[in-house]
Amino acid sequence: MPIINGKRVNIPDSGVYGEDLKKAAGVKNGRRAVVQKGIEIETIQSGKKYSKRDLIDKKGNPVKISTIPDRTKGIDYYGNRSTLSKKIITEQVYDLAEYLFKGGLDFDEENADWMVVPRFVLPKIWHNISQTSPLLITFPTLYPQLPPVGFYLKADLATSADGHLYAQAYHEADKEPLNNKWKWYCVYVNPGAWSPARIKNAYDWKYGDNLWDYFRLITEALSTRGA
Repeated sequence: MPIINGKRVNIPDSGVYGEDLKKAAGVKNGRRAVVQKGIEIETIQSGKKYSKRDLIDKKGNPVKISTIPDRTKGIDYYGNRSTLSKKIITEQVYDLAEYLFKGGLDFDEENADWMVVPRFVLPKIWHNISQTSPLLITFPTLYPQLPPVGFYLKADLATSADGHLYAQAYHEADKEPLNNKWKWYCVYVNPGAWSPARIKNAYDWKYGDNLWDYFRLITEALSTRGA
């Protein structure tokens, strides 16, 4: 029975999803729901299922759930990715490989930090520059809660069809690929616009924003001159 906003709340034997705990805590814009166990504080994850055991501290006392002002440490890459994040990325990449990129993909199967389409077919407005290019996506450690920040084309593309290909990376995009002969393409999802699914079962990710949606965004951006 965790304590939410000063009141004890019953939890089903089957557990409860973080999204439901957040609703019970009354999370508003600009705030986050957290679990406090003694001096330790952990942000509640919407798609995680919390058991009764998760909601007591080391002494068997009920945890306190409350809200705190939102903050950011910046977008992290190559960090300690959760098992759920790795599973979702792997399923999404394999789904793309089966149905969209049948020529194959390169994928970081160990950590799920990146994927590469070796011969991504560029839209027609690029064909005077190149018809294809390798395309790289790196995944934030908190994917799918956070979307990729842009993507990368090979640096040997001498120019861009629309002016959005850069030798630098902005909006907290991953800068590591710039050291490995990639250029960053600016596809930045506005805060609050990315809406991944709440994960309960194996393909629930299909019911929210996912890697398919991001590739649609990539294709739309590459096909459009200007903004």
